[in-house]
Amino acid sequence: MLLLIFVRKGCCICDSLKNKLKKVNLDNVYSDLKIQEIDIDRFDLYKDLYKKYDHEVPVIALKNLSSNQINEFPRVSPRIKELQLESWLRKHIKQLIK
Repeated sequence: MLLLIFVRKGCCICDSLKNKLKKVNLDNVYSDLKIQEIDIDRFDLYKDLYKKYDHEVPVIALKNLSSNQINEFPRVSPRIKELQLESWLRKHIKQLIK
């Protein structure tokens, strides 16, 4: 599984969430979970595929590597703490992989 975080360079809310994600022990959330950051403004790479997130960043989604299916999570509060974020991720991943 791949945890995608859609961000925009220079977005303070995106930077805050990225820093919190770096502090989360992903093995406690889901085994073999990796994070991939996607800058939605890199249209040279993504060809507007993720421009739908223009006014929504940061967005967290889960990508199933075997099916390439991407499921977006509900919007996360910018005030969430690292321990809360770990529980929040665990809860939403569990809901998706039932």
